[in-house]
Amino acid sequence: MTPRDAAGAPPPALTAIVVEPTLVDIWFAVSGLANSGFHITVAESFLEAKALIDKQPPAVLITDLRLREYNGLHLVLRGKAARPDMAAIVVTTVADPVLQAEAERMNATFILKPTTRQEFLAAVYRTVFRSAEDPAPIRPNFERRIAERRLPEKTMSDSERRVAERRRSFGAAPTHNLLMN
Repeated sequence: MTPRDAAGAPPPALTAIVVEPTLVDIWFAVSGLANSGFHITVAESFLEAKALIDKQPPAVLITDLRLREYNGLHLVLRGKAARPDMAAIVVTTVADPVLQAEAERMNATFILKPTTRQEFLAAVYRTVFRSAEDPAPIRPNFERRIAERRLPEKTMSDSERRVAERRRSFGAAPTHNLLMN
């Protein structure tokens, strides 16, 4: 069931621009976002993304850090200048603490590739729905659940079984005293 507003209409979908130079990375980002209800526009280069941002800044910008001779952080700056509330995610294969700190100064989330789809989507949602009053950077682990919600059914061992009956009559003496052990 999809959420609806007071008039019964579904909420407007979030817009996203994905800037990735490789088809595999485009597919990874787009497939997860499309299943989550985002309206996605894909750009394969800095100049294409710059034109899209200038035309209509998205709710969220997801960009690779290295875009040939350009830098994805420049797109984040450009997008934030046009739309200060724009969420931004910078993805890269290289762990660079200086560039990560720069991205975090711009309130962008820094993601190292490869990552799982679950972690990627968790990072997107945490970034998009970040409170304006929360200046703390969003860092891995993006998915806050430690385990899956449904765990396999556990079988009881003999040590977990009841030793004595729980109910007994008031007049009967206890058959087993657990407090004395």
